[in-house]
Amino acid sequence: MNVHEVVDVGTVALSSLLLRDAKFFARSRSFESPPIVDVASAATASVDHVARAGQRDVTVKTPIGDFETAYVPWRWRGPEYPTLLYHHGSGERPFDFGRFSSNSFRRLFVGHERELPANIIAVRAPFHDRSRKAYARAMGDLENFVGMLAASVGLLEALARRVRERTGGPVVASGISLGGWAVNLHRACFDSIDQYVPIFAGAALGELFVSSVYRRLVAEPAHRHAERLRDVLDFEAAFRAVDTADCEPLLARYDRIIEFDRQRPGYEGLPLSVLEKGHVTGSLAAGALREHVVRSLTDLEPAVDR
Repeated sequence: MNVHEVVDVGTVALSSLLLRDAKFFARSRSFESPPIVDVASAATASVDHVARAGQRDVTVKTPIGDFETAYVPWRWRGPEYPTLLYHHGSGERPFDFGRFSSNSFRRLFVGHERELPANIIAVRAPFHDRSRKAYARAMGDLENFVGMLAASVGLLEALARRVRERTGGPVVASGISLGGWAVNLHRACFDSIDQYVPIFAGAALGELFVSSVYRRLVAEPAHRHAERLRDVLDFEAAFRAVDTADCEPLLARYDRIIEFDRQRPGYEGLPLSVLEKGHVTGSLAAGALREHVVRSLTDLEPAVDR
């Protein structure tokens, strides 16, 4: 293993020790969840203001219950610009914008707004307004995990629809890790956003918990239900069925969590970019990640005077 892989493995091992009493899918009823594509496809929500500053809470309705999400319009440059919807990673508190906070939105965008030719809206998934431990406990139910991602998809759809009503301009959805899965799931279910920019994600979501080092964060009983996890969480068929070239993914070659060789086939025919890092080291390479997002935005950017 190289240093990037060692950091991934070590990070998961440490998390496994810290969360030994709050692992994924620990509850026996967990495996009763319907497939994630079915739940996400039926997720609905409505939003109002997309240009006015301030946090807005949104309830997303799904076939397995209601889930609480939120969004923050971070910067609004004007209707002549594309709009970026950004989804955070797992366990982050995405609306902590303080100087000493650590989340992907802050690393990529706060203080770098001039580099992004876009309106920027940050979104928050369910269960990410609480402590990391509380979030992990909520993930004891597979149904909560499915509902969380489905609700994020419903929020992205509602925001994209409202932005188009206001601007008529293009919308880009990007996210890292958990956020990348949400972005790809939206494409598989709706494909209504102009450009998808998933970072460190794919469409074989079940494999994350079944075969990668991340399986150490999964409760032992769930290991005996590997095929059930794949049946519920994988959405490769729906993702590949989309024949629009509207996705610019980024994977990390040495990622031991979102494994490069397992997720790459799902992007066949799409312009895949590769970062020579792992999951953790890649997540910290804010400049390279920002450049990837900016490149996708620039491809869609309308001609405006600056």
